[in-house]
Amino acid sequence: MPRTRIEYGSEPQQFGHLYVPDAPVLDPVPVVMQIHGGFWSGDYHLNLGTTFALDLARRGVAVWNIEYRRLGAGGAWPEISADVMAAWDAIPGPVAAGVPAGLDLDRARVVGHSAGGQLAVWLAGQDLSFRPERAVSQAGALDMATAGERGRRIRYIEELFGVPFDEDPELYRSASPRHRVPISVPVTCIHGMEDGQVPAVVSGRYRDAAVAAGDEVDLQLVEGEDHFAFLKSDTECWRLSREAVLDGLSS
Repeated sequence: MPRTRIEYGSEPQQFGHLYVPDAPVLDPVPVVMQIHGGFWSGDYHLNLGTTFALDLARRGVAVWNIEYRRLGAGGAWPEISADVMAAWDAIPGPVAAGVPAGLDLDRARVVGHSAGGQLAVWLAGQDLSFRPERAVSQAGALDMATAGERGRRIRYIEELFGVPFDEDPELYRSASPRHRVPISVPVTCIHGMEDGQVPAVVSGRYRDAAVAAGDEVDLQLVEGEDHFAFLKSDTECWRLSREAVLDGLSS
């Protein structure tokens, strides 16, 4: 399936790959923005999401798989958060221009894995020109502040924000989906019970806080699968992710 590289800014990491359905399409199609994970680190790239993006596009949606500035690759939290919002804002413009039939912005969704899950749900709660219809978190790091509140220090999270928690707790909370509810966007959280990188309890804590605040959250826990099951097309985490993203969008 062909892809189109689209730049959404002038920095080297501000680009994405657009995939569109194979079959001739006459009507505007739904669009999914995909955000890869990897500890917000420049050691990981958007190719982590390529196979999943292709799977979705073959099922009738346009997929905007984005890169963004990361730790060691031009950015920390200010740049990362700005890039994710800029990539979303590019959907009605240069991204839509790459789809012959156009995009149905009423059926726009966002999905992310791990660090990308944090970014996807964080984005859904922002004041945007148009909002996602749904956010899907795949083993998302949805709680960025509770560890600091309990006195734990996590090196890569401190690198992300540039300061320890006790120096700027509100910065951590402002980026933590669990601490930003309600967002008034439905969220699906999928998490493997054997996850050793982001424990499944993190998604459970987010669900409990969000539901208590009045949000709609569907939590799906998968026995016997780990953090990396979302990168393998033969897993239950992959199947459930695909179903959550496409539910109501495609046959």
